[in-house]
Amino acid sequence: EAYFNEAGDLSIKAFNAPTSNEIAGGRTRGTITVTVEGDTRFNGAVVTLTTNGSDPLNTEGTITIDFGDGQTDPRGVERKGIILVNYQGLRFVPGSKTITTFDGYEINGVKIEGTRTITTSSLTATPALSVSFLVVDVDGKATFTDQTTITRNATHTHTITFGNTPGATTWVVEGQASGETRAKAEYVFLIERPLVFKTECAFQGFAMPSEGEALFTVGSLPISLNYGGEGASCDNVVTVSINNASQDITVNN
Repeated sequence: EAYFNEAGDLSIKAFNAPTSNEIAGGRTRGTITVTVEGDTRFNGAVVTLTTNGSDPLNTEGTITIDFGDGQTDPRGVERKGIILVNYQGLRFVPGSKTITTFDGYEINGVKIEGTRTITTSSLTATPALSVSFLVVDVDGKATFTDQTTITRNATHTHTITFGNTPGATTWVVEGQASGETRAKAEYVFLIERPLVFKTECAFQGFAMPSEGEALFTVGSLPISLNYGGEGASCDNVVTVSINNASQDITVNN
């Protein structure tokens, strides 16, 4: 979930980065280079925007986030390969969508594959700019350095609330996912209390949600996961409970 959410966050940031003038220039020049300000995860990446057609009210095109053979951000997280974002419609307008795919994309050696379709469902401006999306992941797969894999298909609602600074943005996730674990067991991951991802935590190198609870059922074994209560600090610690016994686990980035 964290790997796909981070890729989705990068996609949304890149989608929102071009100014109206840059988008207009893209319509006339075809492809332009875009600078994403204030997010060090893009360090060293080449971001380009290619627009298709000239209708400003019915926009579509492709954003390419290219980390090449590898770029390391200030927190020591290495990304390589390409994130491709095909977009349709005006940003944040209900019904608009982005379709994210990957070309050799890796984060800290974990290869990410699959298709994520994000469709805007609502937009509110007060008390803060907030956008809700339907997020559908199909044929998701994470391949680790030991060649074990996790697969996933998922349907979620995501609500992004934008802060006054890039680090103040929050990403709230509800819904469920299913697939196969690295040990080849079938699983269902059901969010019971919304998971809250914070950009400030991502900037510090923490990919886990800082708040929320989920029920992770592997085969027939239910496992309760507690990522933290309201206002919890950034970390990679999750409280795992099985059969009334619990333990805090630190998860690697």
